[in-house]
Amino acid sequence: MATVATTTTWYPGDIVLGSAREHREYGLVVLNQPLNLPVAFYSRIWKNAIYRVGADGGGNRVLDLNSDASEACQTLDTIIGDLDSLRPEAQQFWHDTGSEIIHDSDQYSTDFTKAVRYLKTFQVPKYAELTPSKFESRREAMQRVKEGPKIRNIVCLGGLGGRVDQGLSTLHHLYIFQNEPGYPSGRMFLLSNGSITFVLLAGKHRIQVREGSTSLGLGKHVGIIPLKEPSVITTDGLEWDVKDWPTEFGGQISTSNHVREDWVTIETTKDVLFTIDLDLSL
Repeated sequence: MATVATTTTWYPGDIVLGSAREHREYGLVVLNQPLNLPVAFYSRIWKNAIYRVGADGGGNRVLDLNSDASEACQTLDTIIGDLDSLRPEAQQFWHDTGSEIIHDSDQYSTDFTKAVRYLKTFQVPKYAELTPSKFESRREAMQRVKEGPKIRNIVCLGGLGGRVDQGLSTLHHLYIFQNEPGYPSGRMFLLSNGSITFVLLAGKHRIQVREGSTSLGLGKHVGIIPLKEPSVITTDGLEWDVKDWPTEFGGQISTSNHVREDWVTIETTKDVLFTIDLDLSL
């Protein structure tokens, strides 16, 4: 395998821990999938997010989460989408509690795309209808974020676990949102009910998966899945490491491997998906 000039370092535990060190102040997108993890887990995700967007029916999911919670409720700054999945009572709730609501009827873009695009630009499409927050203090707080440093990293809640076609669409968008070498537009993490997943572009990557006896909120099961084309991978830090190992759909793929060291190193000739399960005992 050719020598790679730079190594990309990842700290996925930052996403699920209460005190992020590297991947902090991210934007949060909530997709239309059940939020079945403990409320305390989601509270950490909300705490680390600088701006929170519900993608259409994602607003239902956060409202349901709040209804089941005995702790402080999670807020959404913006609801965006064609609003065909957002329940009327959820739309009324978010309006009454100060969220801005954007009705974007574009049928050539998914609600996921609309939410990510808004987080990246904070621009309302000219054909969309904006209902601003009814509270001046909320509008001012949102505006400070919108006028501040550009949000680079995004965490997406949900997207896997429902219909297969929707799950594949989520993975497709996870890839196309960050397929430029070096991640110049930031990084994106997909957080489902059982794992955290992100794209490793062609090159060399170091991923911190634990720190001594501390799990950092991550489990031990790892998958490395080729995306649009076959790849050749070399790994270090897994129970079953490989060297110059071809991987492709229809051939061999690396699933259900186990973490062996604190850091996992992966070198890949083409873009691949990395996924690791969560440790919910924290």
